[in-house]
Amino acid sequence: MDTESTKLPQDTAFDLLSNGRRRLLLRRLQGTDGIELGELATELAAIENDRSPEELSAQQRKRTYVSLYQTHVPKLEDSGVVTFDPESGLVSPTDRVDGLVAYFDTETNDVSWHRVYLVVAIVGLFVYALASLLGTQLVRPIYVGTVVLIGIVVVSLVHRRYAAHSDAPTPAIPE
Repeated sequence: MDTESTKLPQDTAFDLLSNGRRRLLLRRLQGTDGIELGELATELAAIENDRSPEELSAQQRKRTYVSLYQTHVPKLEDSGVVTFDPESGLVSPTDRVDGLVAYFDTETNDVSWHRVYLVVAIVGLFVYALASLLGTQLVRPIYVGTVVLIGIVVVSLVHRRYAAHSDAPTPAIPE
């Protein structure tokens, strides 16, 4: 299959990935030749219920199996992402799986910017409160506030520069 025929429209890709169970299914199928639907249902039910496969109830297995059989596998099959053989129960990935998995396969060492901003705000609040309690003999609170605001501006500029030069790959699925 050539690369043009493996690409999905972006809206379709996001629709397929909008469900957590489908994302688990795709991740599990990636790199395999196919997995029997019952085995997939058991594995996904175990993950979703935070239990080992042996600890699952029949109801938990059945609920996942029915959902996969009636909803998720047909939707993925209609989009050409998987094939399903009803006789053997085998769900097999197509070349399109790798393109979809790229959307949620972003294990990077990105900076947690929300935490950086939170630390700057907490430190600023603490120093401001300390300056207010100690009075104007040591440091005036207005100067502390100004330094905190400058700190936030500096962090914002660094964040913007970091985002502009980020090497994070963008999945190549055209519209």
